[in-house]
Amino acid sequence: MDQIREVEVIVNIFLQSLGGGLQSVMKIFTMLGDEIFFILVMPAIYWCVDAAMGVRVGTMLMLSGTFNSFFKILLRGPRPYWISDQVKPVVHESSFGIPSGHAMNAASIWGWLAVEFRKRWTTIIFLIIIFLIGFSRLVMGVHFLTDVLLGWLLGGILVLSFALVYKPLLTWLKKFNVGKRIILAFFASMIMILLSLSARAINPEWVMPADWAAKAGEVAPLSLNGAVTMAGVSFGFLAGFAWLLKLKGMLDSKGAWWKRLLRLVVGLAGVMVLYLGLGSLFPDEPELLGLVLRYIRYGLIGFWVVMGAPLVFKALKLAEFKDVPDRG
Repeated sequence: MDQIREVEVIVNIFLQSLGGGLQSVMKIFTMLGDEIFFILVMPAIYWCVDAAMGVRVGTMLMLSGTFNSFFKILLRGPRPYWISDQVKPVVHESSFGIPSGHAMNAASIWGWLAVEFRKRWTTIIFLIIIFLIGFSRLVMGVHFLTDVLLGWLLGGILVLSFALVYKPLLTWLKKFNVGKRIILAFFASMIMILLSLSARAINPEWVMPADWAAKAGEVAPLSLNGAVTMAGVSFGFLAGFAWLLKLKGMLDSKGAWWKRLLRLVVGLAGVMVLYLGLGSLFPDEPELLGLVLRYIRYGLIGFWVVMGAPLVFKALKLAEFKDVPDRG
């Protein structure tokens, strides 16, 4: 594998030799694959475009983030600049390299949006975005070609799998009342954390090679932060959605453009208050307490997005709710 990486790093060196102009452009596409970007886009879809689509996109985001964390810890691959002084990281990353999270998120989320829209021109645009996001990670010097290819492959598998199981899963969930759905959401979030824990436990004595550590900078590749973040968001999001359906029904995300804009402003303000406010209050150490508080913090963010914000929209007369056939 080390010999393959020594060959692959030539691709990164060549792309970076093309100059800073290409890197500046590729930074834009890298941002389109950031988890934080999708965490902002998903609520915008849910609040302002189509609530049901927003739930599906949100679920895809949480699944992609969870499995990416699992495979990164399982495979424990370096990034190009960890093994070569000739590669300069344009952005800093603290996790393992393989598979590329940006490529996987891009393939799964933009790929799922292609499934949602089902139009040739949108599919072409989304495929171009997926390619450019993966390509940008090579230019940024933070991924090998195999990292990106595996990320695309896993993201594509996730889209196909979700398309197959979504409707049967929905039918199965309708058999349970709201309380049981919330319990299921909690246990699902625990499984998300256990996946990364199990990957970390496979080789508990593993230590980062000294030559990687010397070039990597400040990293925490075995951290469970990513898995706990996705688990917390998932529980808050799915539990809140189940409760909202029972209490009010589905958010009607249609309406006048100015109402949609105000929903977005109010909703994102709430997200930032929870993200920054709780982030400054909750300690990261000791690790166990930090992870528990991280789970709570992101759980509240997921809950705010799916239930808290819509109730505020209703109170401000910015949105209404519509009944659904089976409210549980």
